[in-house]
Formats: sequence, structure tokens, C-alpha cells
Amino acid sequence: MTARQTFQNTLVVLATLAGAYIALMSIEILVVILLSIIAASALRPMVLWLKRRGISEGLAILIVYAITLILIIGLFLIVIPPAVTQLAIYIEDGNRLANRLIAAQAWLERTVFQITGTSVQLADPDTIRLGITNLVNDLRATFPSLAAEIGSILGYTVLAIVVGIYWLTSRDNAVAFIKSLFPIGRRARVEAIMNEIEFSLGAYLNGIMVVAIFVGVAHFIILSLLGVGNAVTLAFVVGVTSIIPMIGGFLGAGGAVLLALLVSPIQAVVTFVVFVAIQQVEAHILTPRIMSRSVNLNPILVIVFLFIGFTIGGVIGALLSVPLAGVAMILARYTIIEPLQDNAQPHYVGGGVLIAPARGEAALHAAPSSTDTPPSES
Repeated sequence: MTARQTFQNTLVVLATLAGAYIALMSIEILVVILLSIIAASALRPMVLWLKRRGISEGLAILIVYAITLILIIGLFLIVIPPAVTQLAIYIEDGNRLANRLIAAQAWLERTVFQITGTSVQLADPDTIRLGITNLVNDLRATFPSLAAEIGSILGYTVLAIVVGIYWLTSRDNAVAFIKSLFPIGRRARVEAIMNEIEFSLGAYLNGIMVVAIFVGVAHFIILSLLGVGNAVTLAFVVGVTSIIPMIGGFLGAGGAVLLALLVSPIQAVVTFVVFVAIQQVEAHILTPRIMSRSVNLNPILVIVFLFIGFTIGGVIGALLSVPLAGVAMILARYTIIEPLQDNAQPHYVGGGVLIAPARGEAALHAAPSSTDTPPSES
């Protein structure tokens, strides 16, 4: 190897390491960009629907994003303020929250005694008061950092919207450029792959939204029928957090049960029981089936990829594991699986059957020519 080749290889290695370092340091931005493209893929059918009705592409994109933002902001304004107001009252008065929890504990101890005849004491009231005081102080201390986190989330949201709009406006040009990198005979196949990947990403996000809507609406209906207060807020909390894979439902259930506990212990128990019942349907039936249909994966594989993603990258890893696995499966099907299946299929020539030999192996039997006719049966 010459000195020039050594220098060139060294530059390639250094450039690769620098690129990997930059990607690692920018992982949050890359995740936001990927999520924004997934969201844009889910919204693109509505943009195309508006374009077919004579609306320009730019105006159609603005209309779709404006309607989406209005719906999201409106839902938050309807649901979040009651919960925030209720929590703020208890945070300002730690004694009130402690008294509420102590009363709930006393109710639970009485209920256990009435059912089992055994007297139990779950926690010392003074310990509860001390714990609530520390919790309230910690929450007050984290308010400045919480405000910074909210600002960061808003910044990422604006970035996601901008990236999504740019993706929708430049998507056709990007597809045309990528197609131009391949021979003419393969461009139709490349476009089909890209269209299927985009459809899979959009279907994945739509599937997540269907699950969240089902969970939220089911909780609202059942809690309303059972007379639980703030059913809208409790259902919203559980429905939104169900978007987070693996742990989202449990986080939402904890928040909903806590909010219900501040009203009444019975309502907290009812909220918990309703969550457990709906969680069984959502986790074991709804989510695996919807996710498997959206990315064309077996439900078992969906669960496996969710666990792998959560183990590697936590919540973000679980959130991205299924769509990335779906993209990998599409690429594998077009580039590996289907070509192997085509090679394994028998080819009919002149009425006879020719079995394609494996690569590198000689055919075991001579193939009949196009002019040969199949032998007649005796």
C-alpha cells in the first residue's frame, strides 16, 4: 500500500468517525426529523385529497397542518386546565394533599378489615405528611427546569412542523432524484419501494392514533357510566400516554388514579379497575394487530421489536423500533426475499417444466427446448 493510499484510507476512517460522532451528538434532532417525516407521511393522503379538489399543494399542506394543530391545541385546552388547577391547589397546600391521602388510606384499611377481618396499617400518617412535604418542595424546586423543558418541547415541535412541511413540498423532487441514481429498468421498482415505505410509516402513526383514541374513548364512556368525576380528563391522560410504548399506559394509569384519588378513594379504585380491563384488550389484542397490519409484521414480531427497542433506546427506541423494522422488512422483501422466490419458481418452457438450478451448480437434467413437446403417456 502506497503512502497516498494510506493517507486516503486514514481520511476515510477519520471522516467516518467524525460522522458517527456528529450523529451521536445530534441524536435528538435526528429523532425529531424522523418523527416529523413519519407524521408528514401520515398527513400526506389528506394533502393529496385536497389537491384532487383543485387546491394548490402549498395551500393544502398549510390547511392540513393548521387543522391538525387546532384540534390538538383545542383538546389540550379543554382537558388539561381542570387537572392542572386541581393539582395546583394541592401543591400550594401540602397539608390538604396529605389529609386527602391519609383519608384514602384510612378508607382502604377499613375496607380490608371489613372484607378479611384483619386489621392493617399501611403507613404512618406522619410519614405521609413528611413525604408530601418533601414532594411539594421538590416540585416547586423543579418548576424553573420544567419551564425550560417545555420551551425545548415547543422548539422541537416547531422544528417537526417545519421539517414536515418541507418534506411534503420536496418529496416528489427527492423521489425523482433517488430514482435518477438507478438504471432506467429499475426505477419503477425503486419508486414502488419508496411509496410502500412512506405508506408503512404513515400507517404506523395512524395505527398509534387509533389505539390512543380507542383507549381514551373507552375510558371516557365507562368512567362516565360509572359516575366517576373528571372522566374527560382521566380518559385524556390515559389515552395520550398510551402513545408511549411499553410504559405509557402505566404512567397514564398512575396519573389518572392519583387524580381520582384526590376526589374519592372509591373513584380511584374504579379508575384502576377500568384501566386494567381496557389495558388487557389494548396490549394483547388491539396494539399488536393494528401495528402488525400497519407495518406488515407478525404480531409476535411487533412485540419482540418493541422489547428490543425499549431495551436499547428506552421509550424513543420502542417508539421507533416498529416502523424501522417495517422499513427493513420492505427492503428485505424487495431485494432478497422476492428475488430468491422468483429464482426458486419453476419455469415453463415449451410445455415442459424446467427447474432453475442453484447458482454455481449444473443442471441435473437437460431442459427441453422450445420446440420439444411433452412425452405422451403410454
